[in-house]
Amino acid sequence: MSYYYRGNLAVELEQQSRSVTKTTKRTIRIKPTIPTGEKLLYLLFISLTVVALGLVGVGYSQISQYNYEIQSTKKDNRIVTEKNTALQLQIEQLSNGNRILQEAERQGMTYNADAVHTIGQAKVQASSIPSSQQNQTTQH
Repeated sequence: MSYYYRGNLAVELEQQSRSVTKTTKRTIRIKPTIPTGEKLLYLLFISLTVVALGLVGVGYSQISQYNYEIQSTKKDNRIVTEKNTALQLQIEQLSNGNRILQEAERQGMTYNADAVHTIGQAKVQASSIPSSQQNQTTQH
């Protein structure tokens, strides 16, 4: 406001003295916050923890997968071993000398000791051949 009120200075001064204003101070409390650097460190720590736990989880899942494959391979190996044992027994039964001689005789063949060549086993001796076959081989 101007100091002149229609040319009178006294009016202005009276108005100022009448209006006394009280000024009160208002106190505002600012709560302390975590500094930005510390917030970033917390975020980094949490991120590293999450990544580490993720890697541990992936490791456990790979271990579980490998364990499943090992169990499957052991099962397959056991089945193949059983088949091999059964086939080895069948080979031993079919390669029995007496059975071979009986099968040959059934098909009309005769035994000639000079023409027989065995590989991996001892030659069949004439004493192991039944006497009926010895008579047939000598007659032919």
